[in-house]
Amino acid sequence: MTQNKIPINRLSKFFDESDFQYEIDMGRQLIEGDLNFTVILYRVDRKHTTQSDVYGEANKDEIRYLPPVEMKVILTIEKPENKSYNQNSGGLRYLLPGTMTFGIYEEHLIELGIDINFGDYIAYAVNPQTIMYYTVTNDGKITSDNEHTIFGFQGAFRTITCSPTDQNEFRAF
Repeated sequence: MTQNKIPINRLSKFFDESDFQYEIDMGRQLIEGDLNFTVILYRVDRKHTTQSDVYGEANKDEIRYLPPVEMKVILTIEKPENKSYNQNSGGLRYLLPGTMTFGIYEEHLIELGIDINFGDYIAYAVNPQTIMYYTVTNDGKITSDNEHTIFGFQGAFRTITCSPTDQNEFRAF
């Protein structure tokens, strides 16, 4: 491990590594203990998935997945969107489920030994009979902004954005 040339000590008089860890522990207790929202991550196995030589894309039946992993998150699902096939007429309408956004601590991902990437799938049990499937559209890997650091000290939290997917698209079973 290399030594930093510029140590992060700008806040050390009021906020240091032990304070940072305390904030993470409190946040994780809230998310993982009190709120207890669980989602299931289906990571695409990019090594064993067959891709087209021309476009680099895979047929939905050729996508391979790593074993699913349960994650504790803080979750928001947007309201559904009512759309029309023809913008000029009110007929032929359809309803799209809202996007899912969830927050997860980097430390939780490290403990699980996983990472979340674009194109991975997320399952969320809306109720005991219904599971919604989403695909990751923003993996939240940039954590240097104020929203994802703790008092600007260090990145600690990721926000993942997912779009709803058709159940015919996702085939992990």
